[in-house]
Amino acid sequence: MTRQRALILDILQASRGHLTADEIFVQARQTMPNIARGTVYRNLKLMEQSGEVGRLEMSDGPDLYDRAPTPHGHLLCDGCGMLSDVPVVGLVKELETAIGTEVRSYQLTIHYLCPACRRKNA
Repeated sequence: MTRQRALILDILQASRGHLTADEIFVQARQTMPNIARGTVYRNLKLMEQSGEVGRLEMSDGPDLYDRAPTPHGHLLCDGCGMLSDVPVVGLVKELETAIGTEVRSYQLTIHYLCPACRRKNA
């Protein structure tokens, strides 16, 4: 593992949320001023392929990177854009039983209004 890759992983592990590649790059430059944007992007791609991090494809903005590569879903508030993890224990097994084959991967994003946005819209 290179120093750059270790730094990127540390940034994701320390984050409480999901970060874009550019946000990771900005934070990485604070510790390693000579790191190149391309280095961050290449390492994120390699880390995603190796299962070290997860990547969320966002339809209305840049992709987000997730420190938890283990299978889970996400809650996305349609009001404020807040994104949070949600466990989906047993969902994959139920799907595999229903379709009769192995689920290799999935991306689950549940759209909703968070409590703050519901109160604001009430």
